[in-house]
Amino acid sequence: MSGATIRPARVEDQPGLTALWATAFTPALAPDQWLVDEQRLAHTFVAEDDDGVCGSIYGLPKRLRESDGGVAEVHAIGSVAVAERARGKGLARRLVAATLETAREADWALLFTGTPDVYRSSGFASFSMPRTLRGPWTAPAFAAVAGRVERETVGLGSLGALGEVYERSRADRVVLAPVRDDRDWTMAEVRMRGARLYRWVEGSAVRGYAIADTDGGLGRLLECAVLPESDGSAAVYRELYSAVAADWAAAAVGACELAVPALPEEERVIHDVAPHAVRQEDRTGMVRPLRREARLHGIRHFTAGDYF
Repeated sequence: MSGATIRPARVEDQPGLTALWATAFTPALAPDQWLVDEQRLAHTFVAEDDDGVCGSIYGLPKRLRESDGGVAEVHAIGSVAVAERARGKGLARRLVAATLETAREADWALLFTGTPDVYRSSGFASFSMPRTLRGPWTAPAFAAVAGRVERETVGLGSLGALGEVYERSRADRVVLAPVRDDRDWTMAEVRMRGARLYRWVEGSAVRGYAIADTDGGLGRLLECAVLPESDGSAAVYRELYSAVAADWAAAAVGACELAVPALPEEERVIHDVAPHAVRQEDRTGMVRPLRREARLHGIRHFTAGDYF
């Protein structure tokens, strides 16, 4: 078998990539989110040997918030996969080098991984963030106001009206939170498809929302955002959590995983519904400077809908 060749992806590589991702990741990585990106072939490199596609890497341009209130141009790296037959030959390192060559306009690169040692030799360093709270769940004592919270199942097109709430809830407050464009929103819909969307509506305006699902006896809050300027933001949080709690009670949820940033106004509400839930440090993130160092001081958070 000759050495693997690394090249940009082509249309005919899709079946090979789908097969590779089905075996290289647990659970299997479906191509649905990748297919949303109209420039996916230009953003993807494959490794090919005599038996076909044996490696992949995906480099997606993203705009992420930083601790100085600015927005960084970031090369977000995902779908790094190497077939079992090609492992142990430095192929992942070569794939990383290939995608970084295309990132000349990015300030820094970002990836999330459970195998950080693979990437240290390529200049990546780990960071941590308190991404979730986990622990017992109890139904809150406060009651939702009838008619204020609307429910819908997340699907394509269902998150389009939430952009202003999301952006204003994160701007100058949450580091790493993306400035979402249309592609980001569609990718978020694909990633969270089938979850329950809760919208807090006043008149025709959305002032807050939550996205949640259940997995057996575990309730998972995937994303939550409320307009921060209003004096009534705490009430909106309470009513959203009450609506989620009503559905979780019907599903016999006894434990929770709340993927929310450590914003003070939301932390106070969380104390009422999950007083014994504990912040969990996520150490899967890695960054590498390109044009400059990343500025990641402050409240860091990355939601389920934004992984790549």
